[in-house]
Amino acid sequence: MIDVAACFVSLVQCRGIRRALERLARRVLTDQDVERLAVLVLLHDIGKANSGFQAKRWRNARDIPNNWSYLFHAGHVSEIFNLSEVPQAYAAVESLISQINNWGASSNSLLMASISHHGRPAKDKPTAVSTAIWKAGGNTYDPTSVLKTVVDKTFEIFPLAFAAGGYDLPDAPAFSHLFSGLVQLADWIGSDTRFFAFSTPDEDRAQTAQQYADTAIATLGLDAEIWRDILNSTQPDFAEVFSVSKPRPIQKAMSKEDLGSLVILESETGSGKTEAALWRFLHLFRTGKVDSLYFALPTRVAATQLYQRLKTTLERVWPENPPVILRALPGYVAADGEEVRALSDFKVLWNDSPNEQVAHRRWSGENAKRFLAAPIAVGTIDQALMGILQVSHAHLRQATLSRSLLVVDEVHASDAYMTVLLERLLKFHMNCGGQALLLSATLGSSARDRYMALVSSSDFPPLPNSDFTSACMAPYPSITDQHGMQAIKESGQEKKVCCSMQDIIDAPDQVAQLALAAAAQGAKVLVIRNTVPAAVATLKAIESATSEQGWLFSVNDAVSLHHSRFSREDRPLLDAAIQAQMGKGRAVGALIVVGTQTLEQSLDIDADYLITDLCPMDVLLQRIGRLHRHASNRPAAYAGAQAVILTPSNHDLTPMLTRPSHGLGRFRNGGGVYDDLRIVEATRRLIVEREEIHIPADNRYLVEGATHPDQLEKLCQELGEHWQALSAALQGDIGAERSVASLHVLDVEKEFGEDEFPEDVSISTRLGSQDRLVNFEPPLSGPFGKLIKTLPIRSHMLPQGLSLDAEATAVTQQGGVVEFALGNGQYRYSRYGLERLSN
Repeated sequence: MIDVAACFVSLVQCRGIRRALERLARRVLTDQDVERLAVLVLLHDIGKANSGFQAKRWRNARDIPNNWSYLFHAGHVSEIFNLSEVPQAYAAVESLISQINNWGASSNSLLMASISHHGRPAKDKPTAVSTAIWKAGGNTYDPTSVLKTVVDKTFEIFPLAFAAGGYDLPDAPAFSHLFSGLVQLADWIGSDTRFFAFSTPDEDRAQTAQQYADTAIATLGLDAEIWRDILNSTQPDFAEVFSVSKPRPIQKAMSKEDLGSLVILESETGSGKTEAALWRFLHLFRTGKVDSLYFALPTRVAATQLYQRLKTTLERVWPENPPVILRALPGYVAADGEEVRALSDFKVLWNDSPNEQVAHRRWSGENAKRFLAAPIAVGTIDQALMGILQVSHAHLRQATLSRSLLVVDEVHASDAYMTVLLERLLKFHMNCGGQALLLSATLGSSARDRYMALVSSSDFPPLPNSDFTSACMAPYPSITDQHGMQAIKESGQEKKVCCSMQDIIDAPDQVAQLALAAAAQGAKVLVIRNTVPAAVATLKAIESATSEQGWLFSVNDAVSLHHSRFSREDRPLLDAAIQAQMGKGRAVGALIVVGTQTLEQSLDIDADYLITDLCPMDVLLQRIGRLHRHASNRPAAYAGAQAVILTPSNHDLTPMLTRPSHGLGRFRNGGGVYDDLRIVEATRRLIVEREEIHIPADNRYLVEGATHPDQLEKLCQELGEHWQALSAALQGDIGAERSVASLHVLDVEKEFGEDEFPEDVSISTRLGSQDRLVNFEPPLSGPFGKLIKTLPIRSHMLPQGLSLDAEATAVTQQGGVVEFALGNGQYRYSRYGLERLSN
């Protein structure tokens, strides 16, 4: 208990954490405040004094001696609630409780927040345990004696806490929620014997614990001052950090002193937004406004690729002893460039077998709940959003994120459910004094207005909602904060893309001929289909039509494609292969890469020629962003950027109003890959309207023309009642998603503990049924020579009524092809990924 209290005291000295606490407290915290909070932290484990918990010294309850005061095992959280029912035991703590009650009306909720250190609000379960756990029995163990010792030691260690006078403890509910997260963090650190050695008989733990705590907080990088001092002494410029001649306009603007705490950066794909975000972080870090960075991306693939870029860049800033840079992806964790393997008993093994000091630095990477405690981390948006959901250790995630610059890339990719979560998270983050940067090439005015409303105030009233004409006239590229929107000079890298439509979305053979014709002229061709089955059919058609296997994307000499239905072990191989074969600095020569949405976001790949299914305009612009991304040697026929958009027969989307296909259309009960056919139809019309797209000059008009509510309403009025019915159904879907999100979020404006976390409801960062993991033991040889241990199966591919404990059966493996059954479903895993076979 003393160790954890000492950790809290050390954490409060960290600049970012202290700022967050004081912002929510709405005043400066005094030394007495800190000691009083530390007292509450110390009491987090007082429930362990009960005899049922102490009886856990015997592994099996049947081995507890008959003269022990309680003959069953008990926990130590909900058991605290019935302490007051045992007069003798309660008398031991009454003097301490009465003092705490003098610290203000919030003292009870703050104590509850401390007791709830296991990750969710504690709740009273009076029938679950007996009051006998607090009574002495025989001559073996007396809880009252231990409670008296705890109380006496608390008065001794923190005398200032009990001195007369002082302020009431902060009473804002959000303060209690943040405090709870810090208690959880302190408990996790203080319970780790790598930082806190077992005490010795003559040790004054109150003295040594603080030394241990200070060392632990510094080792973990929670105290960032050493790196801040280095940055301020060296003051590297943009050219040094990024190995370029000079920053682009959007990048230079990121070091402006007057930017607000929430900034939206809109600029075309490939314009250097990632570098702009990192420059923003370095500026804020140097000036003490943040202590850490979390770079949140929409997909695992994007996070994997960015991790290495970020690591290389920041090692130029801190060439010696840099802060830990974490790849915060469950199942793909890496820190300092080294990967980790989970062992039993919650232990891990780093592949470089580091010494103790190095291994301790990577503590944040050893458990997904601790990812956001890393000094610098890159992962998916999900890790951040879990800090605002009613899930275990949400408060821990909130507290560790509060120190950070939160960068959200491709922010336009969030659906209605995720948008509500992100808005709630950003609101709490801003209230803590945190900083956030939202990046997008294709953000519509409606979304921008919603996000900026989060930081409106009497001094900075919300911007008026933009009508279509005004939205189209907004500058691009631009930076928006609470002060308004600023035009940013273009980077000078204008791209003209010649777009054409062909109504062959249902004809993989004809798509294959388009790709092969371009490859025959030496082009690197990117084919993006909206669904995995269409992508697989396209690759099979290409393979059937050519003997030039060297033209086809391959992984370890096996022709393949890029999508999400690959094993955990094979995904990194695919990511590395796509980067090597179509990334910056690519080799000259023909190449055809076929895939799905995993190719369109945050990947630094460079194609000569794009073939893509019709999709919403914002998605289409993302896909076009992979076209002519860098200055490269290209075949003469593809010196200008060209994109072919695949559409249904006669370019008619009407049949998909009732029967979705190729990812286009709304399912009967809602949902779909691209369920808003209004946006898809508006996109198609815009392509017809202007066959040549000028980027970035046309970006604003194209996005608003396809997504602005006024335009969509106008379109439905023109197309008639079936489209108007679709519009109404979509609005209902959005309302339902937002309602579900509101039910799932953690309401930090309510007193801590007022809402209990649900235990029988599945809550996640994305709506929909949960995927399943199939584990193969022993591992099997996969299509690319890697052993396959874990294979995720998307929810829509699972058989109905599948048991929660179902495992793979009838497993066979031959020549890199694995077949198995799951329930009554039959599956094949090969170089094409996972396929469900017809029964």
